[in-house]
Amino acid sequence: PILYFFALCNLVIGSSAFALNGILQPVSVALGISVAAAGQVMTAYAIATAVLAPLFIVLTARWPKKRTVQFSLALFTAGCLLSAVAPNLLTLLMGRALMGAGAMFTATASALAVTMVPPALRGRALSTVFMGMSISYAVGLPLGAWLGFEYGWRVPVWLSVAASLSALVAASW
Repeated sequence: PILYFFALCNLVIGSSAFALNGILQPVSVALGISVAAAGQVMTAYAIATAVLAPLFIVLTARWPKKRTVQFSLALFTAGCLLSAVAPNLLTLLMGRALMGAGAMFTATASALAVTMVPPALRGRALSTVFMGMSISYAVGLPLGAWLGFEYGWRVPVWLSVAASLSALVAASW
């Protein structure tokens, strides 16, 4: 069951990360910036995932794994919340960077998954954990775009807040 929980968390993280890709135009209009500037939200997330997430993984290496999972989900949730209330591009970029740092969850969950099963089942455990991320590619972008164009760009971001907060609460039990 924990592997499916990790998959669900990866679904939330991936969907939240890609939700803004299809709605950069409404973001740009709402914040009074160019579409190219709005596109930097993806860059901020990617750079933070590449730089901050590994740094936090190293810094939390000696923590209990449950605490590391909670920390990563807390970072991600804080980033979603900051993004949802962002009054300007700088705040949105900071939120997206926090989200990228919180994406350390994926590596943490993967490392945990392989330690929880016999060696012969490690491949299956990893594929289960990454199933959520794979599904997010097909779900996050189209769902985020539809919600964003239909109800405003903040709606999919607020849904990301709710979903990631739910994951954090569940990980705290």
